[in-house]
Amino acid sequence: MDPAIPKKAGDDMNIPAWSYSRLKDFEKCPYMAYLKYSEKRSQDHMDRKAADRGTMIHTACELYVKGEGEFTKEMSKFTDYFEKLKMRYEAGEVILEEDWGFDADWQPTGYWDDDVWCRMKLDNLIWENQDGTHATATDYKSGKKFGNEVSHNQQGQIYILGTFLRYPAVEIVDVDFVYLDQGLHSKPKRYTRERAMKFLSPWDKRAKAMTSATTFPPKANKINCKWCPFGPQNGDSSCDWGVDG
Repeated sequence: MDPAIPKKAGDDMNIPAWSYSRLKDFEKCPYMAYLKYSEKRSQDHMDRKAADRGTMIHTACELYVKGEGEFTKEMSKFTDYFEKLKMRYEAGEVILEEDWGFDADWQPTGYWDDDVWCRMKLDNLIWENQDGTHATATDYKSGKKFGNEVSHNQQGQIYILGTFLRYPAVEIVDVDFVYLDQGLHSKPKRYTRERAMKFLSPWDKRAKAMTSATTFPPKANKINCKWCPFGPQNGDSSCDWGVDG
């Protein structure tokens, strides 16, 4: 049997829920996404230092803003930013690390509910006025800005959509990226509800191509296979199509 085709029918062999990172994996190589998110193959052999550091930094930022943790060196290039954010959180103007879930009709639902179809998580959402019509959606980055602009811009579109769909009173959303290691702060991009809703149909089409897929053909090449957990270059070589560098 072709390993790119699920070995049995049924929803348990599909990928019923998506996030931006899952969709990136699927569009890069459907078979890799299938192994990661449907078969849930082990990735314990992979080097997780960068990912674990990113998680640690995000947690430290959250705890500091809440007044439950220390100011760390990873925040040191944004001292004023985090001090102001902490004050605004104390004033009730900031939401931190909230888990957002949406069903297949883009209606809000629980992050782990049975009908969840889309998941997203912002590092913070800042209310810019008292009537709740203007918000800033923020994501912290421990990696590089340059070379990742397209990916980050697309991720920002998801956050913008999520904010408008979750909060019907919102009229304007700014999206903001804070590059902690590099000390760079992107210029926030502003979107009206009308402008943001133009993103909905393309994202819906892309996401449903993944969540409705029943076959997962490989897209093997040197670039895609380089950091694949199941490829021959830095993975466990369990993929039959893996291309060695």
